[in-house]
Amino acid sequence: MSPDELPFLDAILARPGDDAPRLVYADFLADTGTPADAARADLIRVQLALARMPDDHPRRPALKDQQTDLLARHQAAWTEPLRGLVGGVEFRRGLPDSVSVDAGVFAARGEELIARTRTPSGRSYLRRVHLLDPARVLPRLLACPALAQLEEISFAGGELGNAGAEQLARGPRLPRLRGLDLSFNGLDDTGVRGLARSPVFAGLQRLSLNDNGQVTWDGVTALADSPHLQGLTDLDLGGNDVNDAGVRALVASCTLARLSALRLAGNHVGDGGAAALAGSDLFRRMLARDGRVDFRANAVGPAGAEALAACPDLLKATAIDLDKNYLGDRGAAVLVASSGAARLKRLRLSRNQITDAGAFVLADAVARGLPGLQAIDVSGNRLTWRGVNAVRDAAVARGVIPDVTGNPVDGSGPMAALDHDAPNPDAGNVDELRRRVAFPARRER
Repeated sequence: MSPDELPFLDAILARPGDDAPRLVYADFLADTGTPADAARADLIRVQLALARMPDDHPRRPALKDQQTDLLARHQAAWTEPLRGLVGGVEFRRGLPDSVSVDAGVFAARGEELIARTRTPSGRSYLRRVHLLDPARVLPRLLACPALAQLEEISFAGGELGNAGAEQLARGPRLPRLRGLDLSFNGLDDTGVRGLARSPVFAGLQRLSLNDNGQVTWDGVTALADSPHLQGLTDLDLGGNDVNDAGVRALVASCTLARLSALRLAGNHVGDGGAAALAGSDLFRRMLARDGRVDFRANAVGPAGAEALAACPDLLKATAIDLDKNYLGDRGAAVLVASSGAARLKRLRLSRNQITDAGAFVLADAVARGLPGLQAIDVSGNRLTWRGVNAVRDAAVARGVIPDVTGNPVDGSGPMAALDHDAPNPDAGNVDELRRRVAFPARRER
């Protein structure tokens, strides 16, 4: 980057969440007249557009292709100042935002990396550093002054274990740190309790503990009670051993009053955890921030689906993912009959033990009760060709994308061509499901 560009970078860093300084920078680059700078201006504009755009926007695929092409042709030149120090660079909203660095290299040359990315104000434009293989050099790494200048640090896959987490917790203060990624590190409740007790992370806003596999309600309760995590807004606990007691601790926490993004996929919160979250201020904050509800692989059954369906805040949901649970026909039916499902664009009910009886209710909802739906996934259930055809035909008629694969008859073989008007042996079950949805007080437990 030329010296003329540095004031623009300072303006961007002064207002990091604002698109306007980045667009001004793009205009400056475009006005220089060189093809390389024009390409950088294009990248800024494309990535800003993608950051604002919903996943299902029709222009998104073309912009993604343009982004890929720009980076393939120019990234090596744009990241030349970092050559020899980093293993990879990720651009975000038009600027080099994240780098991966061998932890030993950072321990020895971290200050050089910061210097190469520093603007006149003394700040680095790098937001995130992913440290590779940190366990072998952790004491040297913690002694590196450059660590205290980082906004976000990832130790993902670093094999730190509880001992490494304890070293971090006893290490030097990290005043600028806002994001910490400790995913895939073999932590359990002991390591998490050490983190929760430490003032080192007093400024933390984003914490990732996903896929450690051994974090339970005990570690989660320590996080919920920590006096040092009052600024936490994002918490990822996916792929652990959290149950309903852990969810209740988070919901009841006075410390985590700013938490608005919570990921729990791959735990076993069950019906009790789903009900506790659905009725909470935390769930309200989550839906206000992001309309996607993700309860994948959490042992949620019909009662949990009923709790979600009864939540008035579900009206803010645009996508629900309940893959690999135990909703069955009753849970699926009550969910799609809920008024809260009216704004749904995507519904994933794959691997939920749904049979043809539930499929007929889902098909009816697609045809008449879910006007905004764009995609429905009932793959991996227990549907015969009758249920598969019912869902698929209703979806196609409404322009909805269906996924009916992985059922006993998935609709891709010769059975799909059978007569759609054949007698339905499960009609009585459908009538019973409709009765239960219409008169919830009479539901059988």
